[in-house]
Amino acid sequence: MTTRTAAMTVYAIAYWALVLAVLGVIVVAFLPALRTNSAEVLPVLVLVGGFLIVFTLGALVATFRPSIARRPWLWPVLAIPPVVFVLLNAPYLIYPISHPADSLFAQTLVMVVATLALVVSAVLVFRELRDPARASGSRTRFAGALGAAITVGAALTGVMAGAVGGGASQLAAPPTTTATLVAEGTKFVTTSYAMSSSDVLGLFIENRDSTTHSFDIDSLNIHVQLPANGTIAVAIKPAQAGALEFYCAIGGHKAAGMDGTINIS
Repeated sequence: MTTRTAAMTVYAIAYWALVLAVLGVIVVAFLPALRTNSAEVLPVLVLVGGFLIVFTLGALVATFRPSIARRPWLWPVLAIPPVVFVLLNAPYLIYPISHPADSLFAQTLVMVVATLALVVSAVLVFRELRDPARASGSRTRFAGALGAAITVGAALTGVMAGAVGGGASQLAAPPTTTATLVAEGTKFVTTSYAMSSSDVLGLFIENRDSTTHSFDIDSLNIHVQLPANGTIAVAIKPAQAGALEFYCAIGGHKAAGMDGTINIS
């Protein structure tokens, strides 16, 4: 069978959507960060660029190579690199996909949905080519399966956004002392602060990076988003003496140097 089915067409469209999503991540996140933190960003950029080349080749094959219709196994095989890419980057995808205001939300959502569409359509194309009789009703089956998958994905995204969207954000109490925290090059420039338990610290947080970060203190339920090239203010009112850990919740950023301590006397 050489006729292109609905599943084959959507498979190719999903692959191109994946290519554009990864390209968007490179432009929005990696290229700007390359100017300030090239030693750490460049190896990751090379790896992501390698996947992008593989994805582009896969999209070209699925779109223009007619002989693929005679090789049922090639469709699911071509879907393996995107699945591997998403699984490897799963810790880094959770934050942007659960925060719609994040600069990478759209790219991440397209990436996940496109990969899901690839898997669903690859299975259907494989079955159609192994049993051509299935192709007659493939459009209805494919639309139903893909619609259900996208609905589930959208619902999970909404649940994740609601689950992590809470927490303190702005100055909830008048500060009695102030300080500044700078995020630059996926690092917090200052990592140690001191204050009294009777004070309210007004912390002005400046994000000099072109990508979104976050500022989190779990023990005080403070979880705020730091917009790219923006500044926010947070009121920190400790309940008792001790040490408060602050960090960026985006996957890999804490390990890169985005954490610190506020010592309460």
